[in-house]
Amino acid sequence: MLLSKSANRTLTLLASAFLGFDGAALLVFGIWSRHPLLALIGAALFVSSGLVLLYWRWHQRQLDEIAAARRVLREETESLRELLRGN
Repeated sequence: MLLSKSANRTLTLLASAFLGFDGAALLVFGIWSRHPLLALIGAALFVSSGLVLLYWRWHQRQLDEIAAARRVLREETESLRELLRGN
């Protein structure tokens, strides 16, 4: 199942926002209740929400590079076919 780019972006932003909100809430609750382990876990979740966005951008760049390479390969294949037809 392939998603469109806008649906993919929307789901990624939604997941990152949810993870960031949960992390921030847990961080604040951990500080407020003086439980450093909760605050540490909240901070890790908050940071990981940013990492989700960074990985998504890297993944999109990789997909764009693959699409460009496929276009070049298709053009080369067509030129070879034309060359073989000409002979």
